[in-house]
Order: sequence, then structure tokens, then C-alpha cells
Amino acid sequence: MPISLESPVYLVGFDYPSFDKISNYAWFRFHYRVLEGTEISLGGEHYRNYFADRFTVSAQLKQNLNKELYLFGGHQREWDLLNKGRGYPNPIPLQEAYFGMGYDAAPGLMIEGRVVRPLGQGDFSKIGFDGFKTRVEMGTRIKF
Repeated sequence: MPISLESPVYLVGFDYPSFDKISNYAWFRFHYRVLEGTEISLGGEHYRNYFADRFTVSAQLKQNLNKELYLFGGHQREWDLLNKGRGYPNPIPLQEAYFGMGYDAAPGLMIEGRVVRPLGQGDFSKIGFDGFKTRVEMGTRIKF
């Protein structure tokens, strides 16, 4: 839903179609425009397959530099819902801070890059990043 002057609040999200009984990926983000060009948001993400079940909650601040370019940063907590036999769910979430830049390349197409840094000592790590600390993530998002 596009933001308007009458509505400073909007919700975006997506749920991949289910291809089997176990796997699923879904996310949502609730946005609130604080000032012109500045917004805060709260979001969640759920990722599940045969080897992992994770849930992430994040808070983010986004600042538009112009119509296409923006900066963002925030904090996220991730819970390991499988937790490898140590109790369900993991009571100590993985905490990370992140910052990055995004570009609205075309209507409905965004390109983003961000640097993510773990905070404190978690007893698990991001899937595929065992032993890594700071990482760089690049991605695109298509709205339709």
C-alpha cells in the first residue's frame, strides 16, 4: 500500500507459497512515518525448513536522502525454535545491529546492501554463518 499524507501508517509483507508440509518463509513490516522522509518500523520474519526453524523481530529507522536513495539501520533479535535439543525455544536470542543503504531502481524494485554485526555472545549463529562475525548482505526486493 503506498503511503499518503492522510495515512502515515502502512503494512507490507509476503508469504512464499508452500511447496511441502515443512518449509515456509514469511515476513512483515509495520511502518510509521515520523517526519517527511523519515520513518520507523517494526517487523518480523519466519524461516522454516527441514534443518532450521527461526523467528526474527526487528526495529528499524529509515531516512530518505532523495526520492530514490535511502539509509537505514536497526536492531534485530532472532530465536532458534528448534534449538538442537537444549530447550524449546532458545531463551537467549541472537542479537544483531545493522545499517545500510537502499536504492529504488524502478517502480516496485529496490536494491539494498547492509552491514550486520552480532551483539554479545549468542549460543547459535545465523544459518550459514557459523564462526563469522560481521557480514555484508546484498539483496533485491520486488513489489507487485
